[in-house]
This record gives sequence, C-alpha cells and structure tokens, in this order.
Amino acid sequence: MTRPKFRQLAALLLLPLLLQGCSNYSQLADTQSQPANFPDSFYLQAEPNQVYRIDSQFSQIIVTVRRGGLMARLGHDHIVASNHVQGIIYLDRENQRCRAQLFVPLNILEVDNLQLRSAADMTTKPSAADIEGTTSNMLKSIEVEKFPFAQLHSQDCSGALNGQPVPVTLSIHGVSQNRSLNISLQQPDEAQLFISGDFAILQTDFGIEPFSIMNGLIKVQDRLHLSFQLRAQQTQP
Repeated sequence: MTRPKFRQLAALLLLPLLLQGCSNYSQLADTQSQPANFPDSFYLQAEPNQVYRIDSQFSQIIVTVRRGGLMARLGHDHIVASNHVQGIIYLDRENQRCRAQLFVPLNILEVDNLQLRSAADMTTKPSAADIEGTTSNMLKSIEVEKFPFAQLHSQDCSGALNGQPVPVTLSIHGVSQNRSLNISLQQPDEAQLFISGDFAILQTDFGIEPFSIMNGLIKVQDRLHLSFQLRAQQTQP
C-alpha cells in the first residue's frame, strides 16, 4: 500500500478522539434535568441574601482534550465546552463561611466550537464528520445515559476568599474524588459573584478509559485540562 493511501485509510479509521461529551439535546430530553440531591437542604434553609445561583448565560467550563499516540499527527485536539453550568453557592463573608454545589449536564456539551478552538491556538480543522464521531465515542465512554452529570461539592470554600486552596469533591462517571483546587472568588457588589480557576484530571481516575484506535497508535491523552469562568447572582428574599 502506498504511503498516501495508508494515510487516507488511517484518517478514515481515526475520526473520533474523545472526551466528555456533547449530543443532540432532543436525543436525551427525557432524562432528569438535575441530580436528585440538588440542591442540598442546607441552601434551602439559608438566608436568601447569602445564597447565589450560577447564571448559566454568563458561565462556561472548557475542557481541553489533547491527542496522543505514535500517529497523533493524523488526529485532532479538541475543545469541549459547557454553557449550561448549574449551581448554588452559600456565602457569609462576615463569618468567613462558604459552601458550593455545582453540576454540569453532560448530554448537551458543545464539541469543537470554532471560536474556542481558535482561542486555544488549535491548528487542525476537524470536519463535521470528525466532530460527530468524537461526540459519539465520547458519549459511549462516559456512559452519559447512566451518569448524566458531572458534579462538584465543597463543604468549605472559604479559602477562595483569601487565596487558599479549596477542598472539593468531584463526582464523574459514578466515581467521587477529593481534590484541592485553587479558586478565585470575586464579589464586585453584594448581588453577584465571579468564580474562576483551572485544574487537570485524569480520565482513568474516574473509571473512564481514554479512547484509542489502531492498538493505541491514535488515542486521547489521559490528562484533561479544565478551566472555568462562572457568574452567580444573589437569590431574592
């Protein structure tokens, strides 16, 4: 087989590189819209002026997925974004108390937004078929129908008020892991909060096998980089 034909065959086999996924919303419209434990009763009993809800319209989580393997050049890096972050935060600045409960519905993530790819300096240009293949394999790997949400809980996020690490519990794919994250929390006025930060995870830590084909010659790297920019609005009494 000539080298050009081999490359064409490899490219056809390689289409999907995975991560955390996107799909047609109508496909999973009958699934639950939020986790069964959201929100925790603590937030329902707190003073309304100390409770803030994530404003999804102005919030985003971005996951950067890198290609790997000896034939990585035939694949694509990927950007997966959530524009539907949901969550609730309790903040009592006077007593330096903070709690948070967030979740992301995984069935409506956006894969390879062109503007986000450009901002991340990704030079390859996946086709619509590439993106569709990536999405399909991603959803299978994360078993989205069985595990429809990624969740984050923090029983004490007060460290974000003064630059200290914040202990959190991440729950993905039915696995919960305790982590310590650097999170920035800004409060320009009483009515809103701005939360930002970034961190990395390994898919295998959460029981997800990174997608690969051709005996691993083309694969998704285990390590994923996540960044987030969130805005939360004070609830009304």
